[in-house]
Amino acid sequence: MEEILLHQYDRSPFSEKIRKIFAWKKIAWRSVDQPIVAPKPKLTPLTGGYRKIPVLQIGADIYCDTALIARVLEERHPQPSCFPGGNVGACEIVAQWADHWLFMAAVPPALAKIVHALPPEFMPQFMKDREAMSPGFTIANMTAALPDCRSRLVAATDWLESQIQGRDFFFGSDFSVADAACFHVLWFLRNDPESFAGVESQPALRRWFERIEAMGNGVVTPLDPDDALDIARRSLPLTPDSNYPKDPNGLAPGDRVSIVPDDYGVEVVSGVLVRTSPRDIAIRREDPSVGEVVVHFPRAGYRVTRC
Repeated sequence: MEEILLHQYDRSPFSEKIRKIFAWKKIAWRSVDQPIVAPKPKLTPLTGGYRKIPVLQIGADIYCDTALIARVLEERHPQPSCFPGGNVGACEIVAQWADHWLFMAAVPPALAKIVHALPPEFMPQFMKDREAMSPGFTIANMTAALPDCRSRLVAATDWLESQIQGRDFFFGSDFSVADAACFHVLWFLRNDPESFAGVESQPALRRWFERIEAMGNGVVTPLDPDDALDIARRSLPLTPDSNYPKDPNGLAPGDRVSIVPDDYGVEVVSGVLVRTSPRDIAIRREDPSVGEVVVHFPRAGYRVTRC
């Protein structure tokens, strides 16, 4: 079985989401450190331009977005499940809420603290990079958003406290993708102690947070980015062809398409469609430094157009 490589960096909240799934499943994985800001010359050959972190690599198959990465890990390592009790739909709905609505409430307070702690020489580069990902990203706009974000966080921590009370995890005694998604947002929010105090003031939520934090990150060893590129170059994609005949937009294998996120980080990735289903879309592309790869995206959250 091919090694599981995660292109990530330590302070990435979405990487923390996947690291907790590794921990729950006791998966051995290789950490491929990538820069916090663009350019990312050791990632772009694999993804074709997608620059969000993390990215999962298994040979020459490249998986973008934690929603899809979680499913792939579940398929390869089904026990213990991170969709316990048949709660697949509920887990993914909660994760979508946490990864988007809750995360966007945590971004202004957490990043305001992070930005002010950056070395002065790095701050302009960081701000320029994040503005390229999300137009309108400025200190002034983050500051203006704080009152609404604090209101959202007060409501969210109250909801989470109500759900977790009397349980070890979101749906009972077993960890799930819902736990991973909610945890990583609050882990990121901890950069702002004032906002994180709202988590600590909720007794069940505080114990839940401490329980997940204590899980660790699984069995991890580092891998040089050049070695990850070499693994892709020596591998062949193992993606099965699509057998989904009812694509709502009439997409079919062989179509040349472009894929772009529908929220932020809107770099376009283009290639030949090889798979489409209600859950995922995959395209085949080539790069001189890695040869042929297949790049996978979740269906939800991405716009697909014919080139």
